Amino acid sequence: MKKLKAWQIVLLVIFYPVGLVYLIVWLCKRNKQPTAPSDAPAGAANIDVNKLVVERDFHTKVVGVTFNNDDGTSRQAIIESCKPGEDIILKPVPTKEYPDAIGVFNKKGQQLGHLGAELASEIKTKWGHNPMSITIAALTGGGDRAYGCNLHIIIYQKQ
Repeated sequence: MKKLKAWQIVLLVIFYPVGLVYLIVWLCKRNKQPTAPSDAPAGAANIDVNKLVVERDFHTKVVGVTFNNDDGTSRQAIIESCKPGEDIILKPVPTKEYPDAIGVFNKKGQQLGHLGAELASEIKTKWGHNPMSITIAALTGGGDRAYGCNLHIIIYQKQ
C-alpha cells in the first residue's frame, strides 16, 4: 500500500469527519416527516404522509409582518431569525374585527404575522380538521426593505 504524504493525511483528518456529519444531517432531514402542529386548526400531529392524499398544495404570504406583537416583540426581528424549511404552527387568534383570524407562529411560539383573511376563513370552515404541513418556503426583503415570509402549505384529505 502506498504511504500517504503529510498534506494528504491532514486533508483526510479534516474532511472525512466533516463529510460524515454532513451525510448524517442530510439523511435526517431527508427522512423527516411533515407534521401538523397540535395547536393548529389542523388534524392530529405526527402525520404519516405516506398514508395520506394531498387535498391542496400551495404557497401564501404571511400578512401583518411589519407590526409588533402584543408583547412588544418585533415581528421583523423574529422573521429575520427564521430559516426556509422551518416548521410553522397556525393558531386561532380571533378579534372583534377578524373573528376567523389565524396567527402564524414559529416553534418557539413567536408570532410572525397572520394568514390573509380570506385564506384564514377558508381554512377554518373548509379544512379546519384536515392534517396539514406548514413550512417557511422563503424569506423576502431585508436590507432597506421590510422582511416578508412565504409559507408552503400542504393540506391532506381528512381520514
